[in-house]
Amino acid sequence: MIRNFTPILFLAATGLCAQPTIPQISLAVGDVLVLDAAFPITEAGPSGNNVTWNFASPGFSNDQWTYTAQLASSTSFASDFPGATMALVAQLTADFTGYFFLDFNGGFNDHGELIDDDGFEVANVNTDPLTFYTTPLTISSSGSDTYFTESDFTGMTTTISGDHTWEVDGHGTLILPNATYTNVLRIHATQEEIFTIDIGGGPVEIASSRDEWWWVKAGYPFPLLVFSIEDDGFETEIGATAATVSFNGATSIAERTELPMRVYPNPVRDQVTIELEASGTVQYRVLDALGREVLHGSVAAGGSLRHSIDIAALGTGVYHLEVRSQLGVATARLVKE
Repeated sequence: MIRNFTPILFLAATGLCAQPTIPQISLAVGDVLVLDAAFPITEAGPSGNNVTWNFASPGFSNDQWTYTAQLASSTSFASDFPGATMALVAQLTADFTGYFFLDFNGGFNDHGELIDDDGFEVANVNTDPLTFYTTPLTISSSGSDTYFTESDFTGMTTTISGDHTWEVDGHGTLILPNATYTNVLRIHATQEEIFTIDIGGGPVEIASSRDEWWWVKAGYPFPLLVFSIEDDGFETEIGATAATVSFNGATSIAERTELPMRVYPNPVRDQVTIELEASGTVQYRVLDALGREVLHGSVAAGGSLRHSIDIAALGTGVYHLEVRSQLGVATARLVKE
C-alpha cells in the first residue's frame, strides 16, 4: 500500500573523476521547500558512474506544495515525536495542514507525520524511526534499518513493520525542468513491509514490497527527486514520485556546509560554550521554539574558536543555536534549564 505522506518529502556534467560526497544534512528554521508531489515520470533510469538522468520533459505538474521548516518542539504535537528535532509544515488548504517530523543525527531519520484537518488529526508515529540513509554519504555507501509505525484512524489501530535496505547505485548529473544539478548521488532502496489493521474481527495483514530511488546532493536537505514502485500482491503501482521545484534556505547554499561543533554544558543554565574550527568573524544567533531570534552576537576567530555565550536571561525551554563563519554553518539544539 502506498504511504500517502512520507514519500512526498523526499525530494538534485560530473567529471570523469568526480567523487560526490554528502558530509552531513542541514535544515534551518525558516527554510522553504516547494515540491511537485506528482512529478510525471514512469522510470528511474540507469545506474552507474557519470550518468546523466534527464527528466526535463514533460515538466512539472500542477500539484505543488510548500513546506516551511520549524523546530519540532515548536509544534503542538512534539510529545508524539520525541526524537524529532525538525518539522516540515505544509498548509495544504485553509483547514488542512501537514507536519513531517525528522532528525539528521548521522543521516536522514524519519519520525513520522501528522495531518490536521480542521482539528481532526491523523498521525503516523514511527515508534522505531526509519533511517533512510546515513551520512557521510559517498559513492560506496550502503546500509539497512528496521522501522515500526503506529497509527489510529477512526478507532482502527494500524501498524507497519518493515525492513529497509539501501545502497548508492550511481552518480552524475540530474536534469529537472527548472535546473541542472551536478555531483548528484543516487540511492536505490528496497523495503519489505507488513501492514496490519485490526477491524474488530481480528488483525488483517497485507505484505508489500517497494523499490525507491532518491537523487541527493550536498547542500540540499532533501532529495531532489524521488521515484517509487510498489507491489502489494494485488497490483504494481507507480507512485509517491516527487521533485524539488525550489529550495530557499535561511542561509545561502554556499554557507550551508555543516561544521562540527562542540556545545557544553547542554542542558545549560547560565553560559553555554561553543568550540569549533573557524577563522575571521564568527556570527551566532539563538532562536526560540517558534523560530524567533532571541539572542545574537559575533566574535573573532583565528583558526579555532572557544567562546561562551551568556543565556541566563532566557526562559527555560528548547532553543536552536546557529553559528556561521566563512567555512560554513554549525547548528545545535539547546535545552535551557
